[in-house]
Amino acid sequence: MRLKNLEIKGFKSFADDTVIHFNEAVTGIVGPNGSGKSNIVDAIRWVLGEQKGRELRLEHMVDVIFNGTKKRKEAPLAQVTLTFENTKNLLPLDYHNISISRLLYRSGESEYRLNNVTCRLKDITSLFLDTGVGSDSYAIIALGMVEDILSNKENARRKMFEQAAGISKYKARKRESINKLKATNEDLARIEDLLFEINNNLVELEKQAKRTKKYFEMRDKYKSTGLLLAHISVQRLKEKIQGLNTQIEAEIIKVQDQEVLLHQSEADHEKFKKSHLDQEKNLGDFQRKVNEILDSIRLTESEIQIKEQKKLLIKNQQEHVLKSSMDAKSKIEVLKQDILLIETEIAKTTLEVDKVNAYSSGLGLEYTEIQSRYDGLKIGVDQYYAQKQQLEKQVFDLEKEIAIQLNQYENFDADTNRNKDELEQRTNEFKSIQQEIDDSNKRIQDIQVVIADISKAEEERQATLVTLRSQIDTQTQKIGEINRRKDAKKNEYELLKSMVEKMEGFPESIRFLNQNWRKDVPVLTDLIYTDEKYRSAIELYLESTLNYYVVHSESEAVHAIRLLFSNAKGKANFFILDKFKNEITEPVVIPGCISAYSLIEVDSIYKPLLNYLLKDVYIQEHDSQLEDVIKFPDEVSVISLSGSIVKQKNTISGGSVGLFEGKKLGRKKHLEKLEQDIKVLESEVLDMDRALTYLKNEQKKFDLINKQQELVAARKQESEYLQRLAQISTKQQHFNELKERIELRIQDNTEKQITLRKNQEEKSIDLSKAKSSYQELINSISQSDQVFDKVSLELSQSAAAFNQSKLEVMKWQNTLDNITKDLEYKTRQIDESSRQLDHDLKNLNNQESELVQLDLDLMELKKNLEDRFEFKKNMEADLSSLEQEYYTIRNTISEYEGKIRTAQRNISDIQSMTNSLKDQRSEFNYRIQSSYEKAMIEFNTNIDDFVPDQETEGMEEEQLRDRAMYYKVRLDNYGEINPLALEAYEEMKTRFDKIQEQRLDIQTAQVSLLETIKEIEETATANFLMAFNQVRVHFQDVFRSLFTSDDDCDLILLDENDPLECDIDIVAKPKGKRPKSIHQLSGGEKTLTAIALLFSLYLLKPAPFCIFDEVDAPLDDINIEKFNTIIRKFSSDSQFIIITHNKLTMAEVDVLYGVYMEQQGISNVAAVDFRKYEHDVVLSGMEN
Repeated sequence: MRLKNLEIKGFKSFADDTVIHFNEAVTGIVGPNGSGKSNIVDAIRWVLGEQKGRELRLEHMVDVIFNGTKKRKEAPLAQVTLTFENTKNLLPLDYHNISISRLLYRSGESEYRLNNVTCRLKDITSLFLDTGVGSDSYAIIALGMVEDILSNKENARRKMFEQAAGISKYKARKRESINKLKATNEDLARIEDLLFEINNNLVELEKQAKRTKKYFEMRDKYKSTGLLLAHISVQRLKEKIQGLNTQIEAEIIKVQDQEVLLHQSEADHEKFKKSHLDQEKNLGDFQRKVNEILDSIRLTESEIQIKEQKKLLIKNQQEHVLKSSMDAKSKIEVLKQDILLIETEIAKTTLEVDKVNAYSSGLGLEYTEIQSRYDGLKIGVDQYYAQKQQLEKQVFDLEKEIAIQLNQYENFDADTNRNKDELEQRTNEFKSIQQEIDDSNKRIQDIQVVIADISKAEEERQATLVTLRSQIDTQTQKIGEINRRKDAKKNEYELLKSMVEKMEGFPESIRFLNQNWRKDVPVLTDLIYTDEKYRSAIELYLESTLNYYVVHSESEAVHAIRLLFSNAKGKANFFILDKFKNEITEPVVIPGCISAYSLIEVDSIYKPLLNYLLKDVYIQEHDSQLEDVIKFPDEVSVISLSGSIVKQKNTISGGSVGLFEGKKLGRKKHLEKLEQDIKVLESEVLDMDRALTYLKNEQKKFDLINKQQELVAARKQESEYLQRLAQISTKQQHFNELKERIELRIQDNTEKQITLRKNQEEKSIDLSKAKSSYQELINSISQSDQVFDKVSLELSQSAAAFNQSKLEVMKWQNTLDNITKDLEYKTRQIDESSRQLDHDLKNLNNQESELVQLDLDLMELKKNLEDRFEFKKNMEADLSSLEQEYYTIRNTISEYEGKIRTAQRNISDIQSMTNSLKDQRSEFNYRIQSSYEKAMIEFNTNIDDFVPDQETEGMEEEQLRDRAMYYKVRLDNYGEINPLALEAYEEMKTRFDKIQEQRLDIQTAQVSLLETIKEIEETATANFLMAFNQVRVHFQDVFRSLFTSDDDCDLILLDENDPLECDIDIVAKPKGKRPKSIHQLSGGEKTLTAIALLFSLYLLKPAPFCIFDEVDAPLDDINIEKFNTIIRKFSSDSQFIIITHNKLTMAEVDVLYGVYMEQQGISNVAAVDFRKYEHDVVLSGMEN
């Protein structure tokens, strides 16, 4: 099988269709970092089914799709196709060319294809199983995986050996078989639990089924009797309804006669009522006219009152307007006088303002002239002071530098003295440090001896604790087992006790007597006890008598029977002990049988009864063929051990044995034995608890003498001593370094002091010159300051006078403005008062005209009011006459209404009687309907369809009623039943049998799986060991070819007893080195070791192709030549695809593909065939 080509589209940085051909033995792939070389390897892993994003350098699988660039939009899907030539039919397909494809869409949908046909990932992994090809096979190796192989990260080393040995399919089958076995065990456990649960439920269901069957029989008898009673009752009710119908028809005729009389009276009543309504309408119209006259009178009176009030209001307003006009005239005269005074004051103030302005202007000219002289003098003074500040700064800086240098000199001198003192002190300290180092070494030796002693004692204590823990676990398991048995016994005891107390499985009569008669009288089933082995057989034989009471005398039995009869609680049977003779007959010995009497346990008082019941009754010792029972003589009764057949004189009975057969016999005795067993188990638990407590106390005692803390404390002390020794050693080293630094510092201080003394002398000369220049400048400044101070005083006085004149101008100007504003205000007040006066005079004229009009309106309204009063008086007289006529007709109508009410009352009485009869008929119909519904609800039968049976057909109604009541009481007192018990019992029994068959099938499958796992392990172990030994030999040969013939290496199984699961260790010892582990080798040696292991695997099982992703990066030039040589050697059997940055490796390949990015973020490839060029081995001399 050969790799033919790789097609990539939309995968990572390969946005465009890219095809890489692998037609040659060795193909190289090169390119700068980040160009997308490794994306080719990722594409091959991905198409082979890699599912881990981490292996593909992804966070999410969808990141394999090309994500776009600034100039290129993202791809909708990623698609990779790998094509093989099936040259050696290594792949189980009848195709020469086989292609596998994987597609991933942005929606997250994924698709695999085999020869362009959609398939599953499992189909692809199965296709390449044990071919050496896979997403995680040893055929694809990256540089980081070399370290993984050597460090055995995630069991990488073992996976490679398993692939080479071809046992992957065996391990896969083993995993599947183990998973199936686990599932089988879980299924078996569930089935066991299910069978246990169903078995418990079957016991209860069988009882419920028998009880339900008896209930249904009584219910059928009650149904036939109840339906017959209902049929008789319905026929009697129908006859009564017929008589009621005749009475109802007679009453209906009486009602019709009364209705004729009622209709005549109602006609006359309607005639007078119509006349009454007309009269009532006329009266209402006349009354309405009278009311309208009254309304108009009230309206006129209201208008007169309103106009009089309005007239009074206008007069009041006139008085107010006259007063306001007089006030306005007086105010106008006062304002005109004020304005004359204000105008005079404005003229005076204007003259003062002009005078003050002229004075202020003169002062301003004088101030400007003095300011000019002041500015000229100030420039000269400022220059002097600037020179002064500069000289002061120069003097200060020189004095500061001299002082600093003097201080530095003194500091260097003091530092030299301190260093000398410190050096002297440190010499004594060094001696004490050396003594402390010696003491620390002695303490470390002593504590190491103590640690060894404590470790030995702790190991002995731990061994004792392990033994004690094992004994405690064993004892705890035993206690748990006994507790489980005890709990099972207790549960059985509680269940059996509940059944005994509730008398479950007994007829109603027995339960009734147990509650209402004597509790000291036993039932036969409670007297007998026998071994569980024989219970089914004895219970089958005594089944008909097990519910018999055992009493001493006949009077006791009669008393019980009378109690049952009086309460209608059924029947009961009794054994009379007095009637049985106290004689015990010895049983006849029959080969193969045991006397049934000899197998039972019973009190001596009841032995005659049991001797009578079980006389000549034998049980077979072993189950045999059913036909064997026939061979016994007729004088004896023989029961098979399982209880499946009973042979008695002249009869044979038998059949299948129910699950609950034998559970009824000797329940009270069994209850006592269970109680004894529980006490024994409790005693055992108590003894074992004491033993467990002793063991735990021993464990606590050894826990208390824990040497671990002492060991930790000793090791901590050792660590402290070692740490202290390291600290002291470091301190000693620091002292030596400090001594050297102090001596160098003293020498440096001396040199610096000499330099400082020289600088101080130079700075002192500069300081003297600066101070002399400063004194000369001070004298010049003193003369200039006298002239400047005189001009400054003149400027200050002139400015003060000028400012005072400006304040005076502002004061007079403000006074003028205030007077002018007052004049404007007074003028506005005169205008407003004049307008108000004109408005008041106009209002007075209007109000006078309105008063005249109001007087005219009042006269007219009063005249109209007198006319309406006269008209009202005439209308009221006519209204009285109409009211008398209205009430006369109304009395006549009342008489006719009395006649109508009498007729209606008569009709109502007759209808009441009719309704009463109809109610009786409805009641009878309802009772009939209720009888039908009751029959349908209670018996699900229509009464009309009922046919009496022969048993009840001739009975009287009273007998039928008593019979129905009897069965009704029995059914009511029967208690709850499960109506589906019969069906559920059969269904559950069938299910129980079916599940038992399933359990047998699962147990068979379990054995088969265990055998399969064992066979797989044996085959896989043999194949693996054979492959391992071959690889081991190949590894040694390849390793020595890459290193030297004297180098040593080996492969070791760390656990030869479990070769399929144990780790595989690599031992590599190049010549001249003895590394303790492979991790101590150099990077190149590690790489060559990993390459040796890989090629030893290829020798065992060559992979169709191998991919090395920058594996040669750690190798030097010589080892690169070795690497290329072995590649060329193996290329005859396998294809090699090498991703590299090494030029020597590039020169060795047949075809070289260069990966580059013409556009940022988009990878392309270009191919070069190196076979066209000659190759010179540049390192041949070095090799020789």
